[in-house]
Amino acid sequence: MNGDDINARLAEISGLLESQLHVRGRSLDVQLRRARRLLPSAVRREAQYLVQAAGLAQNPKLARMIDMAKVDSAQARVVAYLQGVDRQRRRRDRLLNLLALNAFYVLVVGIAVVAVLVWRGIV
Repeated sequence: MNGDDINARLAEISGLLESQLHVRGRSLDVQLRRARRLLPSAVRREAQYLVQAAGLAQNPKLARMIDMAKVDSAQARVVAYLQGVDRQRRRRDRLLNLLALNAFYVLVVGIAVVAVLVWRGIV
C-alpha cells in the first residue's frame, strides 16, 4: 500500500466529517481535534490510527510497519459511523436540550421569586 491510497481514505473521512458533522479543518488531524465531543472514543481512536498510518506511509521503510487489515477495519468503522449520523435528529436533540435548559432556568427563577416573597412575608 502506498501513501496515496491511505490519503484517499483520509480524504473520504475528512469529507464525511465536514458533510455530516460540519467540522472543518486543514487536515483530518485538525478535524478530529475539533470533533472531540461529537465522536465516540472508539471511532476517534480508529481515525487517529489512520492519521498515524498516513504519517508512516510517507516513509517507504516505515510504511512496512502499517497493518493493512487494521487500516481497512478502522476505515470501515469510521465511515460506517459517519454515514449513520442523522443530522436531523442531532439538530432536533440540540433544540430540545436548549428548550429543556431554558425551562429549568424559568423554574429556578420562579422558585427564587416565591422564596423571596415568603422570606419577606408577602405570601
